[in-house]
Amino acid sequence: MIDKKKFEDLFNQQLIKDLSQEEINIVLTGQYGKALELLRDAEATGLFPALVGPPGVGKTILCRYFATLRAKEKKSQSFHWLTMDESIKPSHFIGSFDPAITLKKGFVIEAFSPGPLLNAMLEGGTFLANEINRATEYSQNTLLEPLEEASINIPHLGRIKADKDFFFISAMNPEELSGTHRLSEALKDRIKVWIKLDYPEKATELDIIRINLPEHFTIEESELELIYSIIEETRKNKIDIEIPASIRAGIAMAKLLARKRAVEKEKNLRAKDTFIYVSEIARNVLLGSLKAKPGMKVEDIVESIIKKTLGG
Repeated sequence: MIDKKKFEDLFNQQLIKDLSQEEINIVLTGQYGKALELLRDAEATGLFPALVGPPGVGKTILCRYFATLRAKEKKSQSFHWLTMDESIKPSHFIGSFDPAITLKKGFVIEAFSPGPLLNAMLEGGTFLANEINRATEYSQNTLLEPLEEASINIPHLGRIKADKDFFFISAMNPEELSGTHRLSEALKDRIKVWIKLDYPEKATELDIIRINLPEHFTIEESELELIYSIIEETRKNKIDIEIPASIRAGIAMAKLLARKRAVEKEKNLRAKDTFIYVSEIARNVLLGSLKAKPGMKVEDIVESIIKKTLGG
């Protein structure tokens, strides 16, 4: 365990102090450019948007990139997000009182630790409610007043008004995925711009994989095509697979293959057959990247996909 001083030094070194300077590798062709344009339109008109799409299609990174643009233009360095699940309570959004200070001084502002939503409202920043349809309706209702009235009530302290630049974005998975809840009608009524993202077109996805490879790692285009064919096959198999491989799986496979090629070159080893490498890597990556439908085994599905795409 690191000591407190070292922790503070490391924390300050890694702290993102200037959001506008954060470098984000992102592809803005196809659906992503259109989605960004809609986010900008929503901001300009004071409408709150929702990004809807399966896991791993880039909803969060698009929001992060959008927040950096706002930071450059509005000089607001505030970007907060909260990823939902059934354990999220209103206090996770708003904040809570420190019990020790409250016992000594009562319900005073000094004893209150603000949550991410409250911080974004006060600072005029961007707040992302990530996977919002995994939150219970009770937690979803916390968002009604901020989205309708641009205000929120802090128990024992009073009601605050949001800064004029406060902007709210939600992101969610399709309703048919397990673990999701229906958005309450009241909350849906306050979200006015619905932006659908799906698995991108082939050219866009290949670009995303390329820009996520470390600079010193490279793979052949034919190898990249092979990796994509495996990822695409998981998306075609709607009979056995509930959640197919996302873009992240393709990036992981490409990185592992590029690493193996780099080691070969460094050690002057004989190049191994691409099909052997890719089949090994696919087994390692896809095992945790797919969600099988009830009664199906992921291992069997992966073997079937490898056999179909690689021939063995």
